[in-house]
Amino acid sequence: MSFLDHIIQSKLDEAREAIFARLDEIVAQKLEEAKPFVVDEIFEEVEWEELDEATKKRNPNIQKMGRITKIRKRIRRNAKGRIIVQRNVRKSGIKGYRLSGNTVRKIPATVRIAKARKLKRSWKTTRRSKLRRTLMKRKMSMRRRTSIGLK
Repeated sequence: MSFLDHIIQSKLDEAREAIFARLDEIVAQKLEEAKPFVVDEIFEEVEWEELDEATKKRNPNIQKMGRITKIRKRIRRNAKGRIIVQRNVRKSGIKGYRLSGNTVRKIPATVRIAKARKLKRSWKTTRRSKLRRTLMKRKMSMRRRTSIGLK
């Protein structure tokens, strides 16, 4: 029976159910028609070469975990002067914050200002002369990292 037949016979509940059933069919049909257009708008195909370039730019040695960065491997020297690989060091990923315990905390302004004053004073005397030595050591360290296979 059609919708009109239900109304003529005063079966309004059945008429309402027939209307809702037909509307559900129409909505399902329209949804199936619209799906391909929505997929075309939202998703775009990416070439494998583009995907490889994107992964090469990201440093696999550094993992971002929210507000914390985890540095997987570093080359260091221990107290005896031997070269060792330091693993899984956690640092704050936000400038001006430090890792305290298991939480990221803001560095107080007084501490930052005091540190800046000390650095300013030390640059006048000792730091400038040590800079060349530091840069040379950094260059050697980077060379070692590439030989081990770190980025």
